[in-house]
Amino acid sequence: NQEIIIFQSKNPFNFYDIFNSIDKIANQEVFGILTKPDTAGTFPVIIGVAGSAGWGEHHYGYLKRYLEMGFAVFSLHSFKSRNVESTVGDQLSVTIPMVIYDAFMALNELSNDKNIDTNRAGITGWSLGGGVSLFSAWTPIQEAISPNLKFAAHLPFYHPCMIMPDELRFTNAPVHILAGELDDWVPAAACEELVLAAKNVDHDIGITIYPGASHSFDRD
Repeated sequence: NQEIIIFQSKNPFNFYDIFNSIDKIANQEVFGILTKPDTAGTFPVIIGVAGSAGWGEHHYGYLKRYLEMGFAVFSLHSFKSRNVESTVGDQLSVTIPMVIYDAFMALNELSNDKNIDTNRAGITGWSLGGGVSLFSAWTPIQEAISPNLKFAAHLPFYHPCMIMPDELRFTNAPVHILAGELDDWVPAAACEELVLAAKNVDHDIGITIYPGASHSFDRD
């Protein structure tokens, strides 16, 4: 039950582009792969976003588990859509704002499928993809890109928390961060600071920090 879904997105280099000049940015064709359970019905969906090294076996392992639980799953391929294999050591060729835009455009495209319930759409991602999963819950960016459609849950894995927005408004969807205590690539301490700052403005972001775990702690 796999289907390649092609849709139109854009290439905003940063959040400023999304807020101020998105209409001036050319369209970008992006694809993803939708897989539905082998049963009839309407399904909630999980959009998965890979890290800087691209899709790996452990990522697909999660999607397989979601599928077995009755979710449809959508693997977003923002890198290959732009003829990029990896952004390890180069975070400029495909940026987090570009992939956030892709994710919302994918959600919009999936809303046309009568078997997909986009009101029950979750997003999960790893590293760079984790940043996409987290900041797609940031209300100013969600409202700017997709005012009528948002994600119902966000599960970011070991993502960069170094961005601390001045305006700490997040959607009311549950957000839970999974981080490694010994991660020296994207330190968990920065995520703890973000969680505390959000709590100070009455928004609860969950966080689990795994003792002794480093970056990509779930990779095979």
